[in-house]
Amino acid sequence: MTRILPIAVLVLVTSAFGVLFFELISFFLLPLFLASVVVVVFRPWHDWLLRFARGHRYLTAALTTVSVLLAVLLPSILVVALAGSEASRLLRGLDEGEVRDKLQRARASLGLNYPYSEELRYMERSLQRLQEDARDGAAARGNVNALRHLCEEWGRLEDPLNNSIRAPRTADFQTVASALATARDAEPGTFAYQQAMDTVVRRFRDYRQEFLGGSWRSLMSDTANPTSEDLRALTEQWLTVTTDRISSLGSRAGLIVGRGLFGVLIFLVATFFFLADGSVIATQLMALSPLDDRHDEQLLADFIRVTRAVVAGSLAAAVAQGVLAGIGLRFAGLESVFLLTVVTSLTAMIPFVGAAFVWLPVSLWLMFIEQRTTAGISLAIYGMTVISTVDNIIKPWILHGHSAMHPLAALMGVLGGVQLLGPSGVFIGPMAVAFLQTLLRLLHREVAAASLNDERQHGGPAGVRDDMQPVATANPSQKTSPQVS
Repeated sequence: MTRILPIAVLVLVTSAFGVLFFELISFFLLPLFLASVVVVVFRPWHDWLLRFARGHRYLTAALTTVSVLLAVLLPSILVVALAGSEASRLLRGLDEGEVRDKLQRARASLGLNYPYSEELRYMERSLQRLQEDARDGAAARGNVNALRHLCEEWGRLEDPLNNSIRAPRTADFQTVASALATARDAEPGTFAYQQAMDTVVRRFRDYRQEFLGGSWRSLMSDTANPTSEDLRALTEQWLTVTTDRISSLGSRAGLIVGRGLFGVLIFLVATFFFLADGSVIATQLMALSPLDDRHDEQLLADFIRVTRAVVAGSLAAAVAQGVLAGIGLRFAGLESVFLLTVVTSLTAMIPFVGAAFVWLPVSLWLMFIEQRTTAGISLAIYGMTVISTVDNIIKPWILHGHSAMHPLAALMGVLGGVQLLGPSGVFIGPMAVAFLQTLLRLLHREVAAASLNDERQHGGPAGVRDDMQPVATANPSQKTSPQVS
């Protein structure tokens, strides 16, 4: 009893300082983790330099850190700068009239043209406003002249609409005309007027939906044929959101740049010391760990194995898919090939989405916007058979079963990692999932071993191993520990 109180106080104090320490280093966790990943990946190169430098570990760590800087950070900055420059040049070269012509051709090829769109939308907007006015109750005045004008407008559309290829039955047109006449003759401000307006709006929408080919085709036609008001509202909304974000980023630009540069500095310093004193740090952490040494060694071995497998497999497959996509896009005659190649390499790291996020929309653009059907179909076939297939060849060849992770777990790891940590989550997410799998596997082995020992002591035959070979039981105090494969 006298030992329990000091131990409990020590645990509480240690826990309090542990929480404080975590708060102090929370900003450094991501750079430290990335540094550990880079150290694992570049360890073979570091070992070769160590032999070349005759065991001078600090000199070797400095050379390896410079190699990391030259091999990772500088190329990344260069690629982002070139892709951003190409994207800016592409946006400056856009011509509104040309884009509208291409969209018109795409709508025609997809059968999404909207005949008499302006007239029907004028009718729809007018009826909606009159319906909203009628729903205000007896205080609503209505607009008799507006309904009379709408009846005349609907009458002028009778021949064009009924002679159209998409025209529903003539009786449907007359149903809308009859509902309009009923609303026109009703007394504004009465309940009958409100019911009449609800009826005419419902019948007009049914007619318009039938005229456009059904509910789904009507929705697609509306999306493919935005009005000037729709475009203006969308532009204003986009400008509002963009302006707010730019203002928010502008006010925090100094802080963001400062934190980014400080994070890079921490990453480089951590990389240097992990390379120089990695074995000493690992030994100290294992000494402080409450787990058995064999469990710590298993976790460290799995971390190294999974890290190299995930990073090497993801990067190799992404670069290969990006290069192959760039070749296909160049042969398809597209501009901004470098930008699309970079985007393909980035999206190729996302399971189930992959490079199809780029080549599929580009194929549809070629077929329906630029009216280059042969190029679009060829790019789609090339994307399915070559670009997206090479991922299934390169990753298994590199991984060799080193990272036996279910595709669903990999997808959740990538998406969750990106949402939580940004772009670096593409690598960290799957590694976290794989690390959890290792912990669960170790826990399962310990529970299974404990259950087996319990069965031997209480339920199983004494002196018999699990391979049914008799053993001596003269020394019952001797411990047997489960073996980890």
